[in-house]
Amino acid sequence: MRGVIQLALNDLRRTVRDRQWFIWMLAMPVAFMWLFGNLGGGGGNTAAYLTVVDHDGGWLARAFIEDLGADEQIDLHELTPEAAETADGKVRTLVIPAGFTTGILAGEQQQLRLEKEPDTSEDFALAVEARTFRMVVNTLGRLIEMDLNGALPEGMEPSVEVEELYRSLGSGEPAVALTSSTVGQGRPVPSGRAQSVPGILTMTVMMMTLIYGAVYLTSEKQTGMLRRQLTAPVSRGQIFAGKLGGRFALAGLQTLILLLAGRFIYGLSYGPSLLGLILLATCYCLATAGLSTFLGAVLRTPEQANSVGWLLGMMLAALGGCWWPAEVMPRAMWQAAHLLPTAWAMDGFHALISFGYGLQGVLLPSAVLLGFALVFSLLGSRFLRTEGAGA
Repeated sequence: MRGVIQLALNDLRRTVRDRQWFIWMLAMPVAFMWLFGNLGGGGGNTAAYLTVVDHDGGWLARAFIEDLGADEQIDLHELTPEAAETADGKVRTLVIPAGFTTGILAGEQQQLRLEKEPDTSEDFALAVEARTFRMVVNTLGRLIEMDLNGALPEGMEPSVEVEELYRSLGSGEPAVALTSSTVGQGRPVPSGRAQSVPGILTMTVMMMTLIYGAVYLTSEKQTGMLRRQLTAPVSRGQIFAGKLGGRFALAGLQTLILLLAGRFIYGLSYGPSLLGLILLATCYCLATAGLSTFLGAVLRTPEQANSVGWLLGMMLAALGGCWWPAEVMPRAMWQAAHLLPTAWAMDGFHALISFGYGLQGVLLPSAVLLGFALVFSLLGSRFLRTEGAGA
């Protein structure tokens, strides 16, 4: 057992010492997570930018702005009327007219003006419009409730008591609440960071483990290092286990770092089951290590291993749903993709991240990945024995 661990750690050390290891295995994946996550809408966490220009300054206008700014889907920035005249990059601007507070309290209609640049996102503009309208309804609802209870003083003059009561009405439970959920066989399509973080993780762990693992193993065969290891006081099975363990350690280290990056850099939640996440990640690393060892066993040169690793890694990523959600694939392609370990890994990650399943959601993907790991390892063991004996 000690010899197996030493062989595995030796392979891991060789990889970590490579100058390009940090770039390809850590820096690039983290950057791609950010890039594709933002292109995909940030997993629903991206707020719409809105500039507010308040020409009124009354307490009701201030309360309206505060309520709008408390909305997590609004990235609110306030400018004074003077600063707004020369400000650039406003994108979308909500203008509150002068006399807004006193006019509303006097029962006079007020007009808010929402301006936007012509080349800005129409989706974000509609989101801002809808949420502004919701705040208008909330404002009117509170004032009507205050009026029905006789809380508005005669003459509609603003006062500290009126302002405090108005704000307190917004802190209670709503009289009517709307909840929505997916029924039947439908389910939401993963997007943003909920797609990019597991997708880039699955792709780069597979690709880098295939390349580094296969290149080093073919190099050992070519230089005679594997033959010398076969003369050491360890069995062929122990040597293979050491090679497999080294690639598992490599995949596991990269997976751990990228999971931490997704959680603490991009704020992505991995769902309700930490045990499920650990089980899925472990099984995927085993499957990746088995495939990498198999490639290193059947290929003859590092050049072959490098080329095949890149091509195979890209193909597994594209077909396995790492670049786009499997839910948008044609049914036949989706079924064919599940002949690959990457598709099962993405199924498991989405079950935890996007669909809210617990441990039970990753049991099948994990079992299938273990099956891949077993098949690849058995094949790798057979071919590596043959190559080693003839080296």
